[in-house]
Amino acid sequence: MSQLQAGSTVSPDAEVDWPALQCLALVARQHGVHLTPEQLIHDNQLQAGSVTPAVLLRCAKQAGLTGKLLKLKWRHVPKLHRALPAIVFLSDGSALLLTAVQASDEVEQVVLQDPLAPEDAPLVLDRMRFEELWDGRTLIIKRDYSLRDEEQPFGLKFIATLIFRERRILRDVVIAAVFLSLLTLVPILFFRLMTDRVLSHSAMSTFVVLCIALAICIIFETIFSALRRALLLHLTARIDVKMTMLIFERIVRLPVEVFEKTPVGLIARNMNEAHKVKQFLTNQLFGTILDSICLVFFLPVMFVLSPMLTSIVLGCCLIIAAWIAAMLPVYAKRTNAVIAAEGQRGSFLVQTLQGIRTVKSLALEPRQIHQYDVLVARISQLRIAEGHMANVIQSAIIPMERFMLTGTLAIGVYLALSSKDSSAVAQIFIFLLLSQRIVGPLRQMAQLLEQYEEAKSSVNLVSGLVNAGSEDERQGRGVRQPLTGHIEFASVRFQYSGANSPALDAVSFELPPGTTLGIMGRSGSGKTTVTRLLQRLHTNYDGLIKIDGVDVREYALDHLRGSLGVVLQDNFLFSGTIRDNIIAAKPDASFDEVVRVARLAGAEEFIDRLPRGYETYINEGSNNLSGGQRQRIAIARALITNPRILILDEATSALDPESEAIVNANLRRISEGRTVIVISHRLSSLVSSDAILVLERGRIHDIGKHAELLTRCDIYRDLWNQQNAPVRDGADAKLRLVS
Repeated sequence: MSQLQAGSTVSPDAEVDWPALQCLALVARQHGVHLTPEQLIHDNQLQAGSVTPAVLLRCAKQAGLTGKLLKLKWRHVPKLHRALPAIVFLSDGSALLLTAVQASDEVEQVVLQDPLAPEDAPLVLDRMRFEELWDGRTLIIKRDYSLRDEEQPFGLKFIATLIFRERRILRDVVIAAVFLSLLTLVPILFFRLMTDRVLSHSAMSTFVVLCIALAICIIFETIFSALRRALLLHLTARIDVKMTMLIFERIVRLPVEVFEKTPVGLIARNMNEAHKVKQFLTNQLFGTILDSICLVFFLPVMFVLSPMLTSIVLGCCLIIAAWIAAMLPVYAKRTNAVIAAEGQRGSFLVQTLQGIRTVKSLALEPRQIHQYDVLVARISQLRIAEGHMANVIQSAIIPMERFMLTGTLAIGVYLALSSKDSSAVAQIFIFLLLSQRIVGPLRQMAQLLEQYEEAKSSVNLVSGLVNAGSEDERQGRGVRQPLTGHIEFASVRFQYSGANSPALDAVSFELPPGTTLGIMGRSGSGKTTVTRLLQRLHTNYDGLIKIDGVDVREYALDHLRGSLGVVLQDNFLFSGTIRDNIIAAKPDASFDEVVRVARLAGAEEFIDRLPRGYETYINEGSNNLSGGQRQRIAIARALITNPRILILDEATSALDPESEAIVNANLRRISEGRTVIVISHRLSSLVSSDAILVLERGRIHDIGKHAELLTRCDIYRDLWNQQNAPVRDGADAKLRLVS
C-alpha cells in the first residue's frame, strides 16, 4: 500500500451500485474470508441504495479485513499489482473488480470482472476506454492478519510470525549476545587498568589479579559464545523445519489448475528459493542483529571518549548505507533477471528429463543440448552483469571503509599529539579498539539492505506460488456424512480458463446409487471434465452437482475424495513396493485386503509371478513395470478404500486384450454396491453399463442403453461400427513373405 500514496485518500460518501457487495465478497474470497452479499446485507442491516464506499469499508472491517479508498490516476494503476483484486468505481456509480493490469510499451490494458457475470467471463479494456469509464476511486482491500494468525499469506510478516513463536529461544539467544557484548569490553578495560594502575605504579599484585580476571572472562566468553551458537542453531533449525513444511503443505493443497499452468521446474525452483530466505534469516539478519547489540554499549563509551571521531565513523556508515540504497533498484533488477533465467533453465531440465524417452526415440539430444547451452550462456551473461554491478557497489564502499579505519587513526593520533593531557593517548587507543569492534556490525547493517533485496525477491517468488489459495479455502468444508453414491448434475456449465467455449454446457443427469454409467464422445467433448467436477478439482461452474442431495462444494474435501476411487488413463505410481502403492490411501489395510483388490483388478496373476511378489520394488517412474501392469495396480489402489463411487477414466486403454478381458470380467464384481462411472473410447467396455451418456462438444447428445443407442444415436452407432467392422480378407493385403 505504501507504493500507492501518490494517490489521495477520498471521502467515501458517494453512493455506489448494489453489486459492489458482490465485489467485496469476491475480494474477501481471495483473502480466505467467505462472504456472500446476503450475509453482508443481514449482518450489517443494509437497505437498498445505502451501499456506499464507507459502508463497504465498514463491512470489510467487520469481516476481519482492512481497506482504504484512494483517488488514483492511470500512472498509479500498474503499482496496484500486489494489491489486486481491487474494487474500482465507475462514473455511473457502479463497481467492478480489477483483477489484472498490463502496462508496457506495447500494451496498456486492464482485466475487469463484472460481479453479475460468470467468473470465467472477464472484461478486457484498453487504457483509453477504462479511463473514460473510471472515476478514479479505487478500494483496496486486504486481510488484517495478526502475528499469531497461521493463515496469513507467505511473506516477511509470515516469517516474522515463525520467529515470534520461538520467542523463548530467541530471548535466550539475545541474553547470551548481551553478555558477550559486555565481556568484549573487558579487554579494553584491562588495557586501561594496565596503563593507569599497573605500569604507572609497577603493581605486580594488581597485574596478577587482572590476568586472573581476564582469564575468567575469556572462559565465560567462550561458554557464552558456544551457548549462543547452539541456541541460534536450534532456533534456525526449528524455523527452517516449520517454514519448509508449511510451504510444502500449502503447495500440495493448491488447486490442480495451478500445477497444470505452472511448469514443474518453476515450482521446484520457487520452493528452493525458500532456502535463500532461511540463509538470509540465519546468516545475515540474525547475525547482524546479534552482533549489533554491542553498539548499545560501545557507542556511548565512544561518544564520551571522542564525539568527533564517533561522528566520523557513523557518518561513513551512513554514506555507505545511502550508496547501497541508491544502487539497490538497478542491482535488484539484475538479480531478478538471473532468478528468472535460472527458473527457465530448471524448467527446461525437468521437462527434458521427464520426456527423455521421447528425446531418445526422436534423436533430439543435439537440439536439447543446444537449447540448454543457450540457456546456460544467458545465465552466465546475466550473472556477469549482476557481478559487475556488485563490483561497482563494493568498489565505492571499500574506500569509505578504509577511510573510516585509517582516517580515525590519523585524526586520533593528531588529536593525541595536540593534546597536553597525558591520558589522551590511552583514550585514543581505547577508542580505536572500540571502533574496530563496531566497524563490522555497522558494515553488516549497511550491507543488510543489499541482502534484504535478494531475500525479498526470493520471498516474492515463493509467495507468488503458495499464496494462490488452497482448495479448502474455496467453499464449505464441513459435511462428512457417509456416501451412498446418488449423483445429480443440474444444468452444469463449466469453461476452462482461457478456453473459447465451455467444456460442459447445460449438462443434466441423475445417477441412482449402485448404477454403472458409461460416458463416451469424441476427444474434447467433456467426458473427463464431468469426473473432474465430481472430484471438486474445479468449483467455478454454474449449476449444481450433488452427491446424496448435498452440493459437492459443501463436503469436507478429504472426506469427498476419500469416498471416491479414481483410475486414470496414465496413473502415477510412487517409488516403493507394490504393496505400498496399493495401500497408499489405506495404510492399515491387511494383506488379505491387498490380495482381494489385486484379484479384482486382475493384478494378482502377474504379481504372483514376480520373485518378491507384493514386496517387489517399483523404481522411480515405474519403468520396471509394463503399462498394463501399472494400470492394474492403479485399479487395485483405487479399490482398497472400498469407495462408494468409482471412476474409471480410460482405465483399460493401456491394457492388453487379455488383461482388459480380466478387468471387464471382474467389472460386475467391482461394481457391486458402488456407483461406477466408466469413460472409454472402446465401446465394448461400456456395453454392460446401465446407461451410456453420449457427449458432443460439451452437451448431452443422447443417453440410453447400448441397444437403444445403436438404433437412435448416430454418433454412437458410427463409432460402434468402426470398432466392430469385419476384418478384411488377408488376400487383399497382398503381403509377400520373404524367405
